Amino acid sequence: MRRIVVVGGASPLGRRVVERMRSLAWVESVRGVETRLPGSPRANASSPRARRGRTERKAEESVAIEIDVVPFVPDPRPLGEYLAKERIDTVVQCALVPDRSGLGAHAHEADVIATMCLGAAIGQTGSLVRSWVLASSSAVYPLGSHAALIHDEFQAIARDEGTVAASIAEAEDYARESAHRLPHVDVAILRLQQLAGRAVRGPLAALLARDPVPSPLGFDPAIQLLHLEDAADALIHAAHQELAGIYNVASAGIVHWSEALRAMERRALPLLPLGIGPFEPLLARLGLPVLPAELVDLLRFGHAIDTRKLERAGWRPRYDQRSCLEALDAPGSGSPGT
Repeated sequence: MRRIVVVGGASPLGRRVVERMRSLAWVESVRGVETRLPGSPRANASSPRARRGRTERKAEESVAIEIDVVPFVPDPRPLGEYLAKERIDTVVQCALVPDRSGLGAHAHEADVIATMCLGAAIGQTGSLVRSWVLASSSAVYPLGSHAALIHDEFQAIARDEGTVAASIAEAEDYARESAHRLPHVDVAILRLQQLAGRAVRGPLAALLARDPVPSPLGFDPAIQLLHLEDAADALIHAAHQELAGIYNVASAGIVHWSEALRAMERRALPLLPLGIGPFEPLLARLGLPVLPAELVDLLRFGHAIDTRKLERAGWRPRYDQRSCLEALDAPGSGSPGT
């Protein structure tokens, strides 16, 4: 029997992991943890006590998720005390990158400091944690004419200073260092594709949900999404099996941009595949269509990941790319892929 905390439990992905784990026979206890509740003032990091809170779920959902507020950034000691007191043996981290947790449409940086503090808390004296599962991002893989279209876990990752990929890589580096420093703790890093499902949309899914859809003139890239349920399945599987190492996670298959638009019965609005960066908010206010700068390279060169390593460890996606696209029009109703 396992005692589990889900850090980032108020995020859509974290909430779904908590919901699913509640009904599993091998889970004795599972709770969500946040450094502060969404919309609340920043918590006092010097307080060693965990405060109980509740986050209200969306109108179409009926049950609230209880969240333990443990202010562990920048001081990890409150979380270390919490983990020891609650006899936690498994930590699932779901709040590293916003568009992989469902917290926002744009991911400007990874929460590196929270990852460092979490690793420090897990390593404190008295901690019983033996498994740490980190929901990371496939955004670490480089995009470009010379980059691979399908990335596996053994390929080099992007580390250009000041980029989202660099901050994610820094957080992953710290998690791997923790695995060496704490050999009794299995550290699994799951690199998730952009989410779709149950009203959760990463930047790519949000772009596809428009009509007409701004599309790269002269390009038909291969794309790949991850259904929210597949993401939750993968994190739960990694926790249950106490996996260690790096694993890619995506729903089954690959789809080309033109095929995605036909499947969703969307019209294409051809635009030059050029990023306009700081002018995007102004053009959006004026109602002018743009290609988001963060997606320009993806929409030119395509992007997909190889999930066979995780599948060899016993996980299988339940949804395919068509199911992910269906979920954009009918959140929560995407049917499992075949």
